[in-house]
Amino acid sequence: MKAFVIHAATLKERGEHMDRMLRSIGMDYEFISEGDADQLTNELLDKYLKNSNKPDNIRNKLPQASCAIKHFLAYEHIVARNIEGILIFEDDIILHDNFLPCFEQSMKEYRKNYAEKSILISYEDSTLRFVPRSRREKGRVLYPAKNGRTTGCYFVNRTAAKAILDQIRNERCDRPIDWYHNLLFDKGIVECLWCQPAIATQGSFTGTFQSSLFAKHMNTIKFRWWFKKSYKRLLYWFR
Repeated sequence: MKAFVIHAATLKERGEHMDRMLRSIGMDYEFISEGDADQLTNELLDKYLKNSNKPDNIRNKLPQASCAIKHFLAYEHIVARNIEGILIFEDDIILHDNFLPCFEQSMKEYRKNYAEKSILISYEDSTLRFVPRSRREKGRVLYPAKNGRTTGCYFVNRTAAKAILDQIRNERCDRPIDWYHNLLFDKGIVECLWCQPAIATQGSFTGTFQSSLFAKHMNTIKFRWWFKKSYKRLLYWFR
């Protein structure tokens, strides 16, 4: 399985982190570095993002605009190169030790049950949302979901990538990429699946990396993450 890595060229530490981590598990990968915030052109903005005078418009927030455009550029590569499906990582993702066996199991389930559909599979726990224990089945890792869990680590197939680009041509994106995915799920354009267990976490959520979108004190992030993860895992266990 090949991966695309959404990467800002100025964040060299993150690029080096992804190089080390993905090489260590023998994964083929490619950086999507086009569309950095300081290199956004009106042509790119107009192609993918809605132009409005609203103060919360994503075009007024260049880091978020750049992130969304990089994901759309990844979908363009999938369609143009006729790729069946691909993992997409953001450059602060940290893969868990059980990533490879769980991912391989998810691909078996995907090919058996979902390959003909427009599918996006979420693999991360960055939002601390999990499949409730009452829904879990022994030996199964993929479960239908109504919403995504941010965009740090997910699989998208060619059918979904094409559907997203078709939707963009009809109506440009006006929100962060994870919110845009949720809009597509609500409209039934793409189907969302969660992997349980979650097998990746964004380092900017845990305090490993400074967020490129929001500035917060690192120690505060680390403490909140530890506390919330302990609580949420217990909560979903009893559901």
